[in-house]
Amino acid sequence: MGARGAAGSALVVAAVLATAGCGGDASAGDGDHGKDRSAAAVEAARAYQQAVLDKDWETACRAITDRLLRKMDADTIAECVEYMDIPRITDVSDVSLTTGRPIELPAYGGHPAGIGLRVSFGPVGHGMYSHTAFRLVPGKRKTWLLDQSVNLAEGTSTKAVREALTRE
Repeated sequence: MGARGAAGSALVVAAVLATAGCGGDASAGDGDHGKDRSAAAVEAARAYQQAVLDKDWETACRAITDRLLRKMDADTIAECVEYMDIPRITDVSDVSLTTGRPIELPAYGGHPAGIGLRVSFGPVGHGMYSHTAFRLVPGKRKTWLLDQSVNLAEGTSTKAVREALTRE
């Protein structure tokens, strides 16, 4: 599978997963602002994942950073939509979507500081659940955008989320 196919698969899987952070709590130390910040990031993650589940590719593509678009070799929303519009292996009409505890993430590699979460959905297939770690970063006009998604294969704790988002 080429880099483009692998990145697309990772995005689709990540979009279906619930979020969980590791390490610190994203609302710690910021009072109500931290709670509002965390709640907004969690809602953005859920909205993105739901758009992917609903195959609403335009909404999903508008919810990611330019850096992630470039990783998909997409320069425009239309190219992103084309990239993400891949056939589904399984029916996801009756899956539930959950998120884990948000955590603050420092900048890492090319990724800005933001909030990490686990996003999970399921059951799919034989009762399995998909788990993905998301990095959300502040966008324009107090929005949150998905900047990084990594499939979680070895645990879904906040520690697993932090480790996944700082090694990819």
